[in-house]
Amino acid sequence: MTRARDKSPVKFGWDKLELKPNPGSVLLPLSWGILPLVLTVIVYLTDTGVQFINFLGGGAVILMLVGGIGAVSVRQGIFNSQRVGLGFFFSCLSLFSWLMVANNNFQVELGILSSFLAFVMIYRSLDFIFKDSNLIYQVNWAPKSRLPTESMRGWEIKSRRFSQNTMALKRFDKDSFAQIYGTRTVQGLALRLDIFGIPMNEKFDFRKLDIDLALFISEDE
Repeated sequence: MTRARDKSPVKFGWDKLELKPNPGSVLLPLSWGILPLVLTVIVYLTDTGVQFINFLGGGAVILMLVGGIGAVSVRQGIFNSQRVGLGFFFSCLSLFSWLMVANNNFQVELGILSSFLAFVMIYRSLDFIFKDSNLIYQVNWAPKSRLPTESMRGWEIKSRRFSQNTMALKRFDKDSFAQIYGTRTVQGLALRLDIFGIPMNEKFDFRKLDIDLALFISEDE
């Protein structure tokens, strides 16, 4: 007999998707970002080529952001996670700091410090993303169908109509949540159920969704 917690969406007719970010597109720009960051420190300590320090500091942060974007681009709504959002917030804050340094409105030391802080935070964000269980499910959807909100307890409903933005969101804590959003496929429209923030070694209890997944299949039919 199958226990309730083991009844994943697949048992109700949903398809399991694999939407992991490509490690190469993420780690390559992130690792290259370390080089200008180190050069920034060397230039500061040796007082050689100081005119390039703004470009080195800003360039390091931009490469970090490129790597981060490569990780989040495959998962919609991922910024609902506080840990992911903080990584990008501190990276953008560091980039702004270097603009202030370039205009002589900020100390170089603080610019360097902000870059190292941004690197630590973006690394924590990416580590969190890559260790996610990748619980993403998809089901075909009719254009005129509406979300069966009567079965969705504790969800924040943003739109019952099909939308490629988040249609419904349920938060478990500050870093883990479930969301439903629409997507267009070769076969037509589809809904995705994306559960983010569950570590790989942790089994998710699907009862936490408080949703009747079978109703989504009947709506499509």
